[in-house]
Amino acid sequence: MYALLSGLVALGACHSSTAPLNVIHRKDLLALARSDSADPIDRSLVFQNSKTVDLTWSNSDTIPTTFAIFHFFPQSVRSRNDTILADTSTVTLNVSATPGEFGFTVLPTTVVFNIAGSPTIDVSYARYADFSVIDSAASKYPNPTAFAQALKLYYEYGPDQWRAMSTGNASNVSSAALSQPGTYLLAAPK
Repeated sequence: MYALLSGLVALGACHSSTAPLNVIHRKDLLALARSDSADPIDRSLVFQNSKTVDLTWSNSDTIPTTFAIFHFFPQSVRSRNDTILADTSTVTLNVSATPGEFGFTVLPTTVVFNIAGSPTIDVSYARYADFSVIDSAASKYPNPTAFAQALKLYYEYGPDQWRAMSTGNASNVSSAALSQPGTYLLAAPK
């Protein structure tokens, strides 16, 4: 019995737990394209860590229409620069859109989200979605509705290692918890 347990422990030690599960390469993702007529303008999201805050990021059109809404909850940011944040801390995150796609980057990467209550996001693709990308996967996505139902928000865990976040899709809105600051992409498997 001792030999069996020792063997299992040794086998477990060989497995790296640092690699995320269920990763996919970027070449295997079909990103939802964006018409470039009104890309969201880079902005800073500033909030107090002890409050529930909803911050809207708008497209650069004249209306302006919503690109995304970030939802921050009390203590959703755990630390900054390896320092645990107090309730009264003010947090600043910078967001920038990926040209031509429904993607974005959240910085700085020195901020750590609380895994027990991370911020969430609602990405709206009602106005500027370009579903012509499905032409390259017509057998899998015969129409825009099929593609929209398969959309998930992907987070880049490492170089060319993308992982789908828990996503809910409503009409023209995709919602997910944010893993950590970094790069995100609204896409479906090819």
